[in-house]
Amino acid sequence: MKKNIKVLHVIASLGNGGAERQLVEILKYNRNHGVLLLSHADIYKETLDKLNIEYWEMGVKNKLLIFLKIFFLRKVIKDYKPDVIQSWMYNACFFCLLCKIIKVHNIPLIWNIRCSNMLSKYYSVSMKLVIHACIILSKNADKIIYNSHAGKAYHEKIGFSQKSTRVIYNGIDSKKFNSILKHRKNLRKKYNIGANDLVLICVARVDPMKNYSNFLKAYRGLENTCNKKIKLVLAGKGTDKLDLPYNCIALGMKKNIEFYYNIADIVIVPSVFGEGFSNVLVEGMLTNLLPIATEVGDSRNIIGGTGFVISGSNEEILKNELSRIIKIKKTVIKNMGNEARSRAEKLFTVEKMIKSYNSIFSKVKL
Repeated sequence: MKKNIKVLHVIASLGNGGAERQLVEILKYNRNHGVLLLSHADIYKETLDKLNIEYWEMGVKNKLLIFLKIFFLRKVIKDYKPDVIQSWMYNACFFCLLCKIIKVHNIPLIWNIRCSNMLSKYYSVSMKLVIHACIILSKNADKIIYNSHAGKAYHEKIGFSQKSTRVIYNGIDSKKFNSILKHRKNLRKKYNIGANDLVLICVARVDPMKNYSNFLKAYRGLENTCNKKIKLVLAGKGTDKLDLPYNCIALGMKKNIEFYYNIADIVIVPSVFGEGFSNVLVEGMLTNLLPIATEVGDSRNIIGGTGFVISGSNEEILKNELSRIIKIKKTVIKNMGNEARSRAEKLFTVEKMIKSYNSIFSKVKL
């Protein structure tokens, strides 16, 4: 790819989410790209500065007022002169495409859709309206990228255009996410966890799609079938405010999450909907953890034969499957974790992801 291709990425903000982390990886390899934030740079502001990435913050607090910023977008495009615009997730996709339709810009536009079966009933009316608008307008996007086959199939089923689509799996840095014995020992000592305890880690913000309600009920149900040698660690925004069951530790949001995976033996994603490609699964796999996930998004394709896919997300199914899995010998869990690392290291590399994106940028450029 020619490094002089300029891409303007448009995204709501740069909080501690999977899509945001993937965008940052793209920027590391393409320093001439720019970022337009509908609100603020958030936790990655310092990273953007270090990478010397041009970025603009709209500062929108109310989503309904975003269209007052149309002239802000036009000025950014006029000054930056991008060859391609890539919008991330529904709100940014809708905003950028509507601006193109009303002739604010005529730049090739790529949509980047990150979720699978999004159940909008759990979210605001404005979110439902934006998704519906995206369905109607999607045929006007020059390209639609999904990060999972499940996401592509779901969105095409509800009416998204099928004319020019591509699935690009996320890429995770295998050097950043790695098993480090020193971290494991220090973390277990800090949180009073025994060297031989079996530890599960769930990394997710508190959100309806993450299914904490059923998952924690299921874990509570294990109290009669397991002993104090089983521990659960939660990490993610809002977890420190949850009503926690026995032998459970909540860390809240952690920026350096790669450090905390080392505390565990098993990584679990109990989501009930919405997950396309789970970064958490691959991050855990790269840290030599046994992966477990519900049948959501592309979890089965990610895990392969190195872990377990649970065929449901309700309390009873989760409890029964967890009860079975925690009885597996520690040596087997460790071996499967090593196999998971090998699989993730081969299939979900940052380099492979960057190559795929850059190829599309080259083809879409006018």
